Amino acid sequence: MTVLGPFDTASTPHFVVAGITYEIDEEYVAVVNAADAEITSPQDFPRDPLPNL
Repeated sequence: MTVLGPFDTASTPHFVVAGITYEIDEEYVAVVNAADAEITSPQDFPRDPLPNL
């Protein structure tokens, strides 16, 4: 799993993975930050109520 943040928001929000720069719209920064949080600290989220689905 790869953490994408933190973002450089000086101009267009972007991040770098494997030397490739990816730009995203500002409205998606919060979504990617939430995904990063889920990867880096899964213990902070409630258990999945339906893990078999």
